[in-house]
Amino acid sequence: MKLPIDLQFLRRPFERRTPPGSAPGTATKPDEEVASRIQVVAFGPDEFEETAIDNVDQVRDYLGSYDVTWIHVHGLGNTVHFRQLADLFDLHPLVYEDMLHPHQRAKAEEYGDYAFIVVRMVEMDPHLDTRQLSMVVGDNFLLSIEEASDHDRLEPVRERLRNRVGRIRQMNADYLSYALMDSVIDHYFPVVESFGDRLDTLDDPLAAGYTHDIIPKIQKISSDLLTIRRNLLPHREAIRNMMGARFTRYTDNTSVFLRDADDHTSQLLDAIDAYRQICSDMRDFHFALTSQRANEVMKTLTIIATVFIPLSFIAGVYGMNFEYMPELKWKFGYEFAWILMLSVSGGLMTWFYTRGWFKG
Repeated sequence: MKLPIDLQFLRRPFERRTPPGSAPGTATKPDEEVASRIQVVAFGPDEFEETAIDNVDQVRDYLGSYDVTWIHVHGLGNTVHFRQLADLFDLHPLVYEDMLHPHQRAKAEEYGDYAFIVVRMVEMDPHLDTRQLSMVVGDNFLLSIEEASDHDRLEPVRERLRNRVGRIRQMNADYLSYALMDSVIDHYFPVVESFGDRLDTLDDPLAAGYTHDIIPKIQKISSDLLTIRRNLLPHREAIRNMMGARFTRYTDNTSVFLRDADDHTSQLLDAIDAYRQICSDMRDFHFALTSQRANEVMKTLTIIATVFIPLSFIAGVYGMNFEYMPELKWKFGYEFAWILMLSVSGGLMTWFYTRGWFKG
């Protein structure tokens, strides 16, 4: 029997590639074979340039020439690029390790001249999974590293930059990092809402009593919601850390928008908790319905057994082989036995009816 919960995924929420006891900052080559692609988006209030590059040295041409330079790396397959980027921006060894080991929980840390932020992007196709997006935020640059995927959760931000929508072209790199984080969190909404729709489709069959294969489906939804909650909850902690007084990388203008991201995270967590409670209630209802059906069956069997117990007693009495039984040679003995048994059965059925055993 296949379990409805992916126990292996729950027991192994991350996969480390470094052996226990390795020195801090040790990074190993990722298992994935997807080659890294580097895209540069450089912009200011009145200027914008977007291009793909294949040499990290080309990044130097954009740094300092534009108000903000966004270097985005898609895929972890080329460690040479990561080593060059780490040297270019003088990244701490722990930051370099966390970028290449995409099992990190969402977090926000400051390292002097830059901030290091990790968020997790959710996917539902072909199955529920999350990918890591790492961001290094400096004064005039943002370096983002994304696990390879067929889904682009950051394209809405690029469209805003291309079309100069909102204030994003007038803001600094800290606001760009907020926009990326907000886009990632917003993509959780349709995923979470899809679980609500799936629960709605199960509600009517469950209420009608068709519960044959519903419990495995409910259990799968509950386990998926738990996975999403486990990945989403650290985002709220990271965002509130970024809004704190000790996190100096973000200006007051950007911190105001971080409140909106924090509010969205709380809304998602509340919805997840509500859906998980619905899953629990549906399971309880299923078990109560199953117990009620078992009780109905037991009541029916009890009535049948109770009716036939006195009949068996009467048949047993008149089935004894004693020679001197009063009704043994009586002409109407057979009819009398039937009348007696029917009367006892009818009396018991009438008594059960008056007590309400046949109702419901």
